[in-house]
Amino acid sequence: MIEILTEMFSFSFLVRAVIVGALVSICAALLGVSLVLKRYSMIGTGLSNVGFGSLAIATALGLAPLSLSIPVVIACCGISTAASERKQQD
Repeated sequence: MIEILTEMFSFSFLVRAVIVGALVSICAALLGVSLVLKRYSMIGTGLSNVGFGSLAIATALGLAPLSLSIPVVIACCGISTAASERKQQD
């Protein structure tokens, strides 16, 4: 088992991938706590669905997927944040 791991980590790209994966998981954990405390825990699910839908529409229309998807997701994030803030004020 140790021989397999040492062989795998002899590749520099795999070492970098493990380091980046660890950093992303730490950042996600820190952001996740603050999102749950602010009661925005379901916004990620909604935005991922919007992103997948906009990618499908962009592909069907023959457009560059990210040039359509990123603005749509950002707009939906702003709309949902404004709606939730307005709901909390009422």
